[in-house]
Amino acid sequence: MKHRIAVLAAVGLLVAACSGGATRQVTVDALEGGPVPPAPAPATSPSTTGTTTTTRAPTTSTAPTTTSPTTTEPPPVEWTFMAGGDVLLDRIEPAGIDPFAGLEPALSEADLALVNVEMAIADRGTPYPKTYTFRAPLSAAETIAAGGVDIGNLGNNHARDFGAEALLQTADLLAAAGVSPVGAGADDDAAFTPAVFDVEGVSVAVIGASLIIPGGFAARPGYPGVANGKDSRRLLAAVGAAAEDNDVVIVTLHWGIERDTCPQPAQQTYARQILDAGASAVIAGHPHVLQPIVFEDGKVIAYSLGNFIWHPRGGITGETGVLELDFEDSTIVGVQFHPHVLDGNGAPVPVSEGPQYERIMDIVGGNCEEHDPPPLPPTTEAPASTTTEAPSGTTAPESSTSAPPTTEAPASTTTEAPSGTTAPESSTSAPPTTSGT
Repeated sequence: MKHRIAVLAAVGLLVAACSGGATRQVTVDALEGGPVPPAPAPATSPSTTGTTTTTRAPTTSTAPTTTSPTTTEPPPVEWTFMAGGDVLLDRIEPAGIDPFAGLEPALSEADLALVNVEMAIADRGTPYPKTYTFRAPLSAAETIAAGGVDIGNLGNNHARDFGAEALLQTADLLAAAGVSPVGAGADDDAAFTPAVFDVEGVSVAVIGASLIIPGGFAARPGYPGVANGKDSRRLLAAVGAAAEDNDVVIVTLHWGIERDTCPQPAQQTYARQILDAGASAVIAGHPHVLQPIVFEDGKVIAYSLGNFIWHPRGGITGETGVLELDFEDSTIVGVQFHPHVLDGNGAPVPVSEGPQYERIMDIVGGNCEEHDPPPLPPTTEAPASTTTEAPSGTTAPESSTSAPPTTEAPASTTTEAPSGTTAPESSTSAPPTTSGT
């Protein structure tokens, strides 16, 4: 049940199978190495009475015994945050199919739920000159809201596919449907502004940003776009400011190398910096495959949640799931992942056995290397571009659409992220990433 009161502004890892309540304990290595201790199991029901403690004053031969007043502390607020990966409704929405119907658990069971909205939802604008541009009908915003989603991340490389006007229309439609957009806005200040929620007195801020930035997509003063996560100083400052004003900060990112099941070292470093700045969790996507989920020191990094709702996909790019974080007040006390695969419509359905289930469990549990798909064959580079901030490409991924791989995205000729950033985009120290999907 949703317990949200107000919207104030625009491991060992426990991996649970969704069918039959089967639960599997998986040990995940920490970023710095070594096993991560199991997360404590979340409480099954809220406490009905507080903890009562009684203290007595010292006694002597001349003073009577006295008893201090009994005090009762309120029970902790138990609440749940759920997240899915990349959502694309350009085909399934016109078909009249509810892509959220098969989820177990449903996102509506969480107090707050997040997905990455990987498209424009608009009836205006012109397509950006790149290989893949995505736009869904206006009704897609209501479908996302009806699926139990509270936060829609627009900090990605497709929200501005049809220009500034379509981006702003997307944000407006989501907000009107009850979904708070993050990661994009009318200017850079708006793009980095968190959505803030009150969950029974616990203040929760969610910030979105993208490290996959096609030319002209980054927001700047007076210019609509997405929050530029390659600007690490800006993002870390936003996280720190949100942490000062709120009990919990969750950061959702768009980053990484498509089809790689393991994160890059620079991503691990950047994620740790974000947590150190005050975030409780980093939840990310873009690679179109699952990557490990790490629960360490009471904080969570989900490097990629894969294709949550997409064009129909088989194999590794059709493997996904629901991430569930269980909180007591501001503390994460449990982490669960509910495995799903995409059906023939590109909608997630639960899976509890078989080769795909085993691979999902392996990858999110940290055994990612053996599942890395082989690299795609090289393609011919397109001429260099003079536009701003376009990442240099590798190859077009199989997971993007049904179209065959084509030429790379234009190479960037502009300034890199500020000195000292460890953001894993092709303009920094990390290996190149694609900007195709």
